[in-house]
Amino acid sequence: MTSTTDSSGTTRGLDRVLAAWGLDGARVMPFEGTTDRWRIERAGGAPMLLRRYDDHRSAEVIAYEHDLLAYLEEHSWPVPVPVPSTSGDTALDRDGARWALFPLLPGAPSPDESIFLQRRGALLALVHADLAAWDRAVRREAFGRVDDFDAAVQPHGLASFEALLARVHAVDPLRANMLAVLRMRVEEQLATYGYAELPPHPLWGACTSQHVLFDGNEVTGLIDFDEARADARAVDIAASILADTRSVGWRIVRWVAGYAAHADPPLTEQEADLVPVVMAALMLRRVAIRIAEAQSDAGLDEDALAIVDEALTVEANEADLRQVIRTAARLAPA
Repeated sequence: MTSTTDSSGTTRGLDRVLAAWGLDGARVMPFEGTTDRWRIERAGGAPMLLRRYDDHRSAEVIAYEHDLLAYLEEHSWPVPVPVPSTSGDTALDRDGARWALFPLLPGAPSPDESIFLQRRGALLALVHADLAAWDRAVRREAFGRVDDFDAAVQPHGLASFEALLARVHAVDPLRANMLAVLRMRVEEQLATYGYAELPPHPLWGACTSQHVLFDGNEVTGLIDFDEARADARAVDIAASILADTRSVGWRIVRWVAGYAAHADPPLTEQEADLVPVVMAALMLRRVAIRIAEAQSDAGLDEDALAIVDEALTVEANEADLRQVIRTAARLAPA
C-alpha cells in the first residue's frame, strides 16, 4: 500500500487504517528513513506510531510480540503497548497489510559511554528475569531457530541456503566456499556447546543503544520488539553484543559485567561459551539475508559480498571472545 503526504500533513491512502482506531483526520508524518512507520498526531492527544508489518511476519509472531509487551507493562517496564482498535484488536489487516498502533515514548538513545553499556546489559538481565515467569507456551521453531539458515533466505525467493551458495558461486567462487565452510563450522560449534539443549526463553531481540531511551539517567522507554521470540538467552546476549560493542574487548566486558551482575538465574558457563558461537551464527544469517536481498534486487556486487569478510572475522575471534565473556562474567577460564 502506498501513500503520499499533502501540505496539511495528512497522508492520503491511510484513511481506512486510521479509521480503525478512530483517528480520522489525524496528522500523519512518515518517519525519516522508513517506509513502514508514521508519526500520528491528533488534537489534544499524545503522539503515536503507526506501524505496517513486513509481509513475512506471521500473525502468530505479531501476537506474541504484543502479548509480551502487555506482560512487561504489567511488570512496570516502560514499553510501547499496542493501542487497541475500535474493535478491540491490536493488529489489523487492511488493504493487504497488517497494521498496529503504538504510543510514542519520551526520551532519547543514551550517549555512547561505557556506563551505559553496563546499564543496558543489566537492563536485559532484569527483563529476562521478569520474562522467565511468563507462562505463555512457546515453541522455538515457531520463530525460527538461530541455526535455521534456510529460513533466513526463503522470504527473498530462495529455497535454501544451498541455493544462495549457488548464486554466490556464479559470481565469487572463493566467497561461496568461505560461506559453506563457515556454516559448517558454526553448526558444529552450536552442537559442541549444546545450543539445542538450552530451553527456549522469551527474548527482547533488540536491547541496543538505539532501543533504550533515557531522559537524563532515567530509563523512559524500551522500544523495538520486532525480534521478540522464544530462544536461548544466549541469542539475546549475542545480538546485543554484536550491535553495541563493535567487538571491542573493553566494551564487551562492561556489557557482560552488567548482565552477569543481575542475571537470574546466573549466567552459566555453557551460556557464556555459547555466546561467541551465536554471534557467528547471527552474522552468518545477516550475511545470508543481505546477499539474498541483493540478488533479488540489483544483483550481487562487491559491496554485497564484502559482508562475508566481516562474518569471517567474528568467527575467527571466537576463542578470544569466549575468554573475554568468561572474565567479565567472573567465570573460570575456558
